[in-house]
Order: sequence, then C-alpha cells, then structure tokens
Amino acid sequence: MKASSAMLGIYIHIPFCAGKCPYCGFNSRPADASVIECYLAALHEEIVLRSQADVAADTVYFGGGTPTILPASRLADILRGVLTRFRAVVGAEVTVEANPESLTREALAELREAGFNRLSIGAQSFDDDVLAALGRRHDATRAIEAVGDARATGWSNISLDLIFGVPGQSPGQWKATLKRAISLRPEHISTYCLTVEPETEFERRKQAGEIEGVGEDAELEMYVAARLMLCAAGYEHYEISNFALPGKRCRHNEKYWRGGEYFGLGAGAHSRAAGVRWANAAQAQEYIAMLAQGTLPVTYAERLCARRALEEELILALRTGEGVCLRELGLRCGRDAVSEYRNQVRELAAAGLAVAEGSRVILTDRGLALANEVAIRVMA
Repeated sequence: MKASSAMLGIYIHIPFCAGKCPYCGFNSRPADASVIECYLAALHEEIVLRSQADVAADTVYFGGGTPTILPASRLADILRGVLTRFRAVVGAEVTVEANPESLTREALAELREAGFNRLSIGAQSFDDDVLAALGRRHDATRAIEAVGDARATGWSNISLDLIFGVPGQSPGQWKATLKRAISLRPEHISTYCLTVEPETEFERRKQAGEIEGVGEDAELEMYVAARLMLCAAGYEHYEISNFALPGKRCRHNEKYWRGGEYFGLGAGAHSRAAGVRWANAAQAQEYIAMLAQGTLPVTYAERLCARRALEEELILALRTGEGVCLRELGLRCGRDAVSEYRNQVRELAAAGLAVAEGSRVILTDRGLALANEVAIRVMA
C-alpha cells in the first residue's frame, strides 16, 4: 500500500521479552535466540518490501515486547535499515521502549549514537510491593537508576510508563509513585489504569478468585490524583493517559489519535494509509514463514468507508485535550459530522461528559475518566 501522507509514522514491533508479565496482553513472547535471528531477517525483508523512499517519515517508534532485550547494535541495524528505505526528515522523533533491567549505560550511549532520541521506560511503579504484584523484574531503585543512566548518556527526552489500579495498590502508594516520578522530571509520563486482559495470568487469577480489582472509586481517585499532581507540576494533560512538559508530546502517538498515516512493521503490527487499515500476522513463526516466501505478512485488511473513518477519528480525538472540531473532521471525511453527531453531543453535554464550543467538542474531566462510556454513546 502506498502512503498518501506527506509525513508517515513508522512502528517497529519487537515481540521478545525476558518473560511474560502476568498482566500483559500485548503481542510478546519470551526470547528465544533461534527465533530472534529468523525474526530479524524477516523484519529486514518486510522493511525492504515496504520501502517508500519518496515518502518522508517524521516519527519512528520501536515497541514490544522489550526492544532493548536485543543488543543495541541490532536495534541500530534495524534503524539504519528503516532510515535507508524511508526518507526521515531532519528532527524526526525516534523512540525506543525499554525496561529498567534491560538498560546499561553502554547500550544507552550506543542507541543515542545510532540516532534514537526518545526513550520510553516501563517503570510502572516506584513501589516494590506494587512491582512484585505486577510480576516485574526490576525494583524501584533500578527504575530510578535507569533514568539517571539515561541522563548521564545524553538522553534529553525521556518518558515513564506508570500503572495504577493494581490489585492491592492503595491511592497513597499511587500518589507516592507519582511524587517520585515528578522528582525525576521526565519530559513525558504515561499513566495507565490496569485492565485484566483476556488470556493473561491475571485473568486466570481473577476467575479463580485469587485477586480482585481496587474498585471503581479507588481507580477514579487515582486517575484524578494523576491529573492534579502532574498538571500542578507543569505537565500538560494532552490525552487521557498522557502528560508532557511543553513541546514534549509523543508525536508518534498523536498520529494514531489524529487520523495520521503509519506503517507497522513486525509481527502483529497494524498500519493505516490511503484509507486502508491492515494488520500483520501476529504469531512470529507465521510472520517469518510468509516473508521467507517473499510475501507481505498481511492477514487482515479493510478499506475504511467515510462513516467508519469519521467515527474512529472522532472517538480517538475526543481522548485528547483539544477534543475534536466536528466541522473540520467532517471536511476531512466527506460527511456532515456536525449534523450526524448533534444528538450525541447534546447527550454528552447533558450528562456532564463534554462541553461544546461551536463545532468543537471537548470532554470534561468526568468525561475523560469515563472515556469508554463516551465511546459507547458516540457509536450509538
């Protein structure tokens, strides 16, 4: 598929990790050296097949899994392949996800030298009891050290991932984690409410009655605490789960929320370009086998009709701090969005979930906290 956008986002999926965390629903698997080598060869082949040197890429994002479970030299090789096959603009945002225990100063320095300029660290918590409940392989001290190591090796754009609503976690523990995160002054912080994903160890434990959630009231208290504490510390709440210092939003993720175009490379990666959305084979072995035959590893594709494209972009844009301008959205999608969603906007406003300023709709704090309910009402 040919990209039509002047600025393309590139996502690279590295599905390997040291071990599967009990809550993780992502497409990841424990590392196996023989599979890794075959996977990287297949990934290189997909990069070659997908290459579009006449299309500029302004964001590149390595996610997983844990990309930094690979040697920094291998990640550098992949990045060079991407930048050779796609025309990266000057100042492109190049992100790599990492877990604290997978980082060394040597690797961090090598990644910076290779061209990575944004580091997303999966700290998840600065409380050892919470980290143990999540099955993480690092402790709070190592998470703090990882940020220090990154600063010492020249990283000036660091993001921390944090999780709240963990079974057994108290609002006080969450606020202490937020306080510690703020003291480290990362440029970006993502705060995610834990959801029990299907086919995870947490789902088995929940069904067996071994764990239970903290409850909606506690989750809401933690969500509000994150918003209040981070905004007071100078972070902009620009998307439901994301906070950034001025000028440090994640430009790659904004493509997803604003209907931008992106290529996803790797097992299970998703793409959207020229009105078409597609997904790669999720299983590494199937992905490898398809590319070994010289075939693009696509197992699902659909052309988005105007209404479907409008609906998806509307729901995603409502998650952002700026909300959505229905008039502008309608012009992009070729529909009268103002008329089509007039009743839903009225209902959201009446319920205190949104405010309408002309044709712009912005969720209230309550609406952001109940984003799933908002999405259901919009689709209705």
